[in-house]
Amino acid sequence: MKLTKSSILLFCFVLTVQWLLPSFSYAKLYTWTDRNGNVRRTYYPPPQDQVLKDKSSGQRSAKQKKISRNQVDLYVTSWCPYCKQAIKYFQSKGVKVNVYDIEKDKNAAARKKKLDRNSGVPFAVVNGTRIHGYNPELYAEALQ
Repeated sequence: MKLTKSSILLFCFVLTVQWLLPSFSYAKLYTWTDRNGNVRRTYYPPPQDQVLKDKSSGQRSAKQKKISRNQVDLYVTSWCPYCKQAIKYFQSKGVKVNVYDIEKDKNAAARKKKLDRNSGVPFAVVNGTRIHGYNPELYAEALQ
């Protein structure tokens, strides 16, 4: 098979497109409770007629509302020092974090694999934003 200049350029173009496309595929994940009390996670905003209204929200401070609004899922391993730092970061901010050890929990490992093709930890999903590694700056940005 003889390689021509145009076939090499086409091959490079296809590789470049495949490399760039995954970076554009991130979507915001909405977490909400429907009127039956079921927690839903969708890639679209919740329908207003389906959302359960929180009757106690008027009694909480603005800071408490913001903290309780945050949804953090953190995929870790027990031996990873950066995972421990990530856990401490969210705890220091008063944010409830759902920690999943992917070596001990096969369901969590499957969820992580579905969300992220990379094998590294920590991997955080903060209010729908996927963050690889320990990165306090990105954590803070996603929490706002």
